[in-house]
Amino acid sequence: MSIPFLYALLFTMLLWTGRIRHPAAINLIAVGLILPCINLGMIAAGAMLSSERFELAMTGLMPF
Repeated sequence: MSIPFLYALLFTMLLWTGRIRHPAAINLIAVGLILPCINLGMIAAGAMLSSERFELAMTGLMPF
């Protein structure tokens, strides 16, 4: 679960240093890499918090 957040932090630190000066590269990193990492982390956190409900729902769907 922490891997997407670590990648988002790494990419954010890369942008924070200011070494990348090309606007298209900054947009690619911010929108193309950081936001999906944060989204994956939030989905993983939500799945872990509601895992008990998922297990009950999945066992109800099993035919045996």
